[in-house]
Amino acid sequence: MRILIAVAAVAILAGCMAPTMNEARNEGPYKVLASKKTDAALAKCVQYEWQNQSIFGGTPGATLQPGRDTGYTVFTEGSQYFVDIHPKGSGSEAKYYVVVGNWIANKRLAALQGCL
Repeated sequence: MRILIAVAAVAILAGCMAPTMNEARNEGPYKVLASKKTDAALAKCVQYEWQNQSIFGGTPGATLQPGRDTGYTVFTEGSQYFVDIHPKGSGSEAKYYVVVGNWIANKRLAALQGCL
């Protein structure tokens, strides 16, 4: 009986989990933006700005990692907000993804737009 309850609890919690980054990518970006900056310069700027945003009195982290083939991904804890930045022409393209749409998503977007 305990095993059955544990299995049911895990199944319920799995349904409540936020989508993964790849699932969010499959649904499409919240916003696509263009920049004259290189992908590396834009990614570093976004990481810096997101790390220094005050949210709920604290400053949540932002991580920068190389993209799968090219470019970079900047993401926050829990990957609720992230941006894929790739070279495009003489500049770069930023695809901003939002898992949880709220005021924080708009604040992150404003910081991203400030880096363009």
